Amino acid sequence: MPMNTLPVPMSDRPPAGPDRGEGQPAAMGRAGKMGRALVMAGLLLPAGVCIAPAAAQPAAGQANTLHDRIVQQVQRHLQEQTASLPGEVRITLNAPEERTRLAACDELQVSLAPGARAWGQVPVAVRCLRPQGWQIYLQATVRVSAPVVVAARPLMAGSMVDAADLTTRIEELTALPASVLQDPNLAVGRIAAASVPTGSVLRAENLKQVLAVVNGQTVRVVYESATLSVTSDGRALGNAAIGQGVEVRVGSGKTVRGIVRSNGVVVIQ
Repeated sequence: MPMNTLPVPMSDRPPAGPDRGEGQPAAMGRAGKMGRALVMAGLLLPAGVCIAPAAAQPAAGQANTLHDRIVQQVQRHLQEQTASLPGEVRITLNAPEERTRLAACDELQVSLAPGARAWGQVPVAVRCLRPQGWQIYLQATVRVSAPVVVAARPLMAGSMVDAADLTTRIEELTALPASVLQDPNLAVGRIAAASVPTGSVLRAENLKQVLAVVNGQTVRVVYESATLSVTSDGRALGNAAIGQGVEVRVGSGKTVRGIVRSNGVVVIQ
């Protein structure tokens, strides 16, 4: 192994040649030579250089361990926050740099920024609660891949969507609008609000519901119970599609609310 040559302190260099003096003991000369040899071997240190005691040297190891704890707790927190998300969740975390010096911490607290959700680019706060208070922010990326509804063929504006018009494809949800449809049943039976090309991801705003009841329409009101079913007429007080609720004014003038069962039929249970 190559040997680093360290400068020899002036105090360790014995005078050379005639400057040594005739009366100086030979032992002093031998000690000076030995000192130079030890310095050259790296066993003595020049002035101004010190080594920390062995007990203090694990500081770097402790920092690495603290960094590992931070990463583990942030990952665990994000996994808990994304447990209810649909599809496959992938979390990428920018760990703190190794050169970041943090004071030892016995208790860490991980949290998202107020109002933030574990979706897309996520800033994560890591706080030390004791013994010393400090806080850092890490950047995480949460990606969610799941099936979405896609047009299997062109959809013309005003046409009713059929199951054969649709297919699904795995997409990155965090890169799509929140209104993207994931269940084909939510599109079947609806009307295309505008033309949709083949392969386009369907969003809620691409479709509109077929109204089964319109405001002012005379409807048949069915009162149902476990043992009885009574039918009467009423007038709808709003627009509604099948499965939606609507208010109806019946012959007595009373207003009731029911669920649209089919065209012109409102069921009250």
